[in-house]
Amino acid sequence: MRTPTTIFRLVLRSLLLIPALPLCYLLAALALGLLPSNREWSQPEAGIPIYLDSNGVHTSLVMPVKTAQADWTTAFSPRQLSKPERYAHSPYISISWGSKVFFLTIQSWKDLSAGKALSALAFDQSVLHVEYLPQPKEGKDTKRVLVSPEQYEKLVAFIRRSAPFDGQGQALQEKGYHYYDNDAFYTAHGRYNPIVTCNQWTRDALAEMGVRTALWSPFVQPLFWQLKK
Repeated sequence: MRTPTTIFRLVLRSLLLIPALPLCYLLAALALGLLPSNREWSQPEAGIPIYLDSNGVHTSLVMPVKTAQADWTTAFSPRQLSKPERYAHSPYISISWGSKVFFLTIQSWKDLSAGKALSALAFDQSVLHVEYLPQPKEGKDTKRVLVSPEQYEKLVAFIRRSAPFDGQGQALQEKGYHYYDNDAFYTAHGRYNPIVTCNQWTRDALAEMGVRTALWSPFVQPLFWQLKK
């Protein structure tokens, strides 16, 4: 039987480990980010272009609005944009997943507070962020990837599993929320947390297609590291 002194020592040891948790998290992210999934993948000579895009802390996948595999205007109608007349004919669409608190209440870093950060990390509800875009340009934060039609079908299925849709195949819009004139937000499945982050969702989408990616990637950088190899 454990005595009060033994219990106190166990509690004290546990408390002493708490400051080490962030370091352990970062080390795990680095180690698993350097290890590849789908190591043998290579791009086909021809295929469907998609783009891995980042703003430095958050990633999204950019893909053609219409292909033989999917017409995203059905799922994410351009009529739900602030200015559909301007962006409805955009050739590309960006889709990303993330915390509802972060997406819907934080539009700039000045809006971020400790309370909102903790709410997001504590298994927050999730949403999809969708933008209608022009032809992307490759750069430091935008990586073009060619995938086969069969791989793209897997990506389409992955995205459809990430959100509920009504009987007409339309995603459920979070009405009244926009960053810009060309975007909208939609209800999503899953909970945002330190293990399953926005970037991990992107990583899982790439892995679903068989594209080379990190074993785990709560941060942006490992996704680009693996695609450069």
